[in-house]
Amino acid sequence: MISALRLAGVRHDAVAVWRSMPLLAMLCVAGCSSSPPRVSVASLEINVTAQANLDTPIAVDAVLVGNAQLLDMLLGLPSAKWFAQREQLRRDHPKDLNVVSYEVVPGQMIPAAPFAFKGQRAAGVLVFADYQTPGAHRVRLDGGPANAVLLLGDQDLQLRSGPGKQ
Repeated sequence: MISALRLAGVRHDAVAVWRSMPLLAMLCVAGCSSSPPRVSVASLEINVTAQANLDTPIAVDAVLVGNAQLLDMLLGLPSAKWFAQREQLRRDHPKDLNVVSYEVVPGQMIPAAPFAFKGQRAAGVLVFADYQTPGAHRVRLDGGPANAVLLLGDQDLQLRSGPGKQ
């Protein structure tokens, strides 16, 4: 019977399957690791300069983005368009967008607090600030420091590293 199976090529196929097992295992591991990374920002502090945004309040959105294609689209979007389209984007992508909104005033300082998206899986995290002046007014937070400080300057925002927890 075995020689008949060998003649039929079954043994060869079985050997091929056994030989391909390491490749199948590597593909499984690669597939499992292709899920988005976890957000590593542990805390967020927000500092606003005294003359920020022509001395008017600023809407700020931290946006957790669930997929890479949507992230690419948002990376090309200036903050004015984000704020104009935000509600429609949230309706169109309910599972891929999570937003935490702030409204800050010139001179305000929000002390470091645990970041809302810490540990969640995401293609990226963006922060949009609704300045009255033209510009992108957007920073990418997920590649930034673990203890992030968002500095809202007179006409734009910056991301800086804050002190680590002692």
